Amino acid sequence: MNKDEFNKALSSLKTATSVTGKEYREITFQGEKIYFKREGKNIPESISTIELFSFYSGGEDLNTSIAKSYISGRVQSPAVAILNSLKKNRPSFIPSEAKVISPPVKVKPKKINDESLFFEVFSDVTGREYFYSKSIDKPITKEHIYLSNNYSKYEFSEEVRNAYKAILKRLNSNFTFSSDSLAHYVDGLVRKHPLLGTRIVEFDEEQHFTPARKDTLESINNITNNAYIESFLKICKDLKYLNNEVLPKNRIKSKLEKTPKDFMEFIQWLESSSEKESGYIEAKNGFEFLGGRLAQRAYYDCLRDTAHLSTKNQNFSAPLRFAKKTFEDKAGTTFGSIPEDKLKEIITSQLKIIYKIDIA
Repeated sequence: MNKDEFNKALSSLKTATSVTGKEYREITFQGEKIYFKREGKNIPESISTIELFSFYSGGEDLNTSIAKSYISGRVQSPAVAILNSLKKNRPSFIPSEAKVISPPVKVKPKKINDESLFFEVFSDVTGREYFYSKSIDKPITKEHIYLSNNYSKYEFSEEVRNAYKAILKRLNSNFTFSSDSLAHYVDGLVRKHPLLGTRIVEFDEEQHFTPARKDTLESINNITNNAYIESFLKICKDLKYLNNEVLPKNRIKSKLEKTPKDFMEFIQWLESSSEKESGYIEAKNGFEFLGGRLAQRAYYDCLRDTAHLSTKNQNFSAPLRFAKKTFEDKAGTTFGSIPEDKLKEIITSQLKIIYKIDIA
């Protein structure tokens, strides 16, 4: 079967069912992509027909493991289901022995980073119709949430404003901020979900668990009861994790002998460690010193921690935060090696145990 015949066969397919019984419906063929909807989902997804034809022409078994060598994105399962449905519905769906088929050029799968992988899976758990994230091509804007880089613009209560003054003092800030929007920096956002409501969703990798972050978490513990604070503080105080994961992720080569009591002690250590200045620890607006970038990140994280306390974000609930370390500890492997089903299991478990939300 040549490519034209293959595309013609695809255009006649309306549904496909996986070996596990999952249905992919409303299949439509458009140009160089085939679109479909997963069972229980309303957001269309797509697969490259060029990649599908390459997979078919390879003559290998039609399973998800082999599909990863041909099909980019997280659509290997529907790709296999579609090709198997074609074979089942059209007995002639086999390579013609009379034709010489050139060895296929395998399409190298696109590399997906840990954050994108998390949000792909998280959106499957919650339903894509409720979820926004640049990781699933639904970017968050200032129309979705008020998030300024200046805490004084949030119309916080006096208690929260005073907490921020103390936080910024601990972070050695000069209190100079532009009031620019940070909405596009939000990792994920659930909106009007029947169980989760409307709230920020963050996936925190190694670089976030610095002494600066420890100081902000300790400070906001008095003004909001965000469920993740205690577990995140424990990670921040883990000296082994700090030396082996957090500092290297921030391009800091030196090692700490003990966990700093606060961010200022860490800055003194950083200045004495003869670290080469880089974009990871450079001075930033509002934090004009070596290590300023670490303080800025912790401050921005803190603003997301408390955005729901602003009168400008009515009907927002406290954010959901998931630490990459939690997944790796529970699965006993690197995040990118954790199977999708296991990721879903951990997400569902964390929602139930930490946030008291049973979404299963």
